[in-house]
Amino acid sequence: MTINSTQGAHLDAYQAPEHRSFEWRHGPNVVLLVHGFPGTPAEMRMVGSVFAAAGWSVRGLLLPGFGADFPFLSHKRYDDWEAAVDAALADLRVRYRGVAIAGNSFGGALALRAAAQQAVDGVVLFAPFWRLDSWIERLLPLAERVFPRVRPFLRADFADPDLQAELRHFLPDEDFANPAVQASIRQWEWPTRALGQVRRAGQLGYAAADAVTAPVLIFQGRRDPLVRPHLTRRLAQRLPNLAGYVEVDGEHDLVRGAAPDWPTIAMIMRTFAAQIST
Repeated sequence: MTINSTQGAHLDAYQAPEHRSFEWRHGPNVVLLVHGFPGTPAEMRMVGSVFAAAGWSVRGLLLPGFGADFPFLSHKRYDDWEAAVDAALADLRVRYRGVAIAGNSFGGALALRAAAQQAVDGVVLFAPFWRLDSWIERLLPLAERVFPRVRPFLRADFADPDLQAELRHFLPDEDFANPAVQASIRQWEWPTRALGQVRRAGQLGYAAADAVTAPVLIFQGRRDPLVRPHLTRRLAQRLPNLAGYVEVDGEHDLVRGAAPDWPTIAMIMRTFAAQIST
C-alpha cells in the first residue's frame, strides 16, 4: 500500500514479509490467528509464538482488503472476511488433528461467528469487538453516505510516543519527524464504508456467541479505550462454555506482547493450549 500526497512523501506501508499470511508447522494441532482492524498477521505473531512453544502449529491469516491491499478495502464486505476465515478453518481441519482459533478485536468477532458455524477445539479472544461504546456508532450508517472516506491522522501529534509506536507497526523505517512524512500520513484516507462493515461483523459475532460450544478464553485490558471492559463482560455472559475471562493491566493492543501483564497472558494461554490439545 502506498501513502502519498501532493505535499508529502511516498510511503510504502505493510510491505514487510511479516504482514503476509504465514504458517508454522510444529505439531498435529493448529491455531488460526485472525487479526484486527486495520491490522495484519504481524500483530498476532507473539500469540502464535506462545502456541508454537506449546507444540502447536500456527496459521496467520491476512484478511481480504488488508495489508498491502488496504487501498481497496472499501470494495470488501464482512461476508468476504467471514468466507476467508471459514475457508481457512475448513482447510486446517483437513490437515490437522485439532483446530483452535484466536482473534484480536474485530478479528475476535469473526472468530466467534466462525466457531459457531464450524467445530473447533477452543477459542481465544483479545478485546473482542462487538460494538462501540460511543455516539459515533449511531452515526456510522449516516457517515457512510455523507463522508465516504476519513483521514484519521489529519490532526495527529507526531511527537506522541504512543502514536509513533502504532505507526511503526506498518511504517517501520520512516522518520516521523520529517515534515514530508507527516504530510503524507495526514492525507492517509480510510473508507468509512469499511468501518460500517467492521461494525456489522461485530454485531454478527455477538449474535453468534451463544451458539459457540467450544471453550472460550477471553483477555481484556482494564484501560482499553476502544473495547470497554463492561462490554466484553456482557459478551462473556452469552458464552455457554466460558473457560476464562481475564482482565489484565493493558489497553487495547494486548496481542503484541507489550502489555505489562503479558507474562500472565502468555502463561494462561499455554495452560489453555494444553487443556484443549487433542
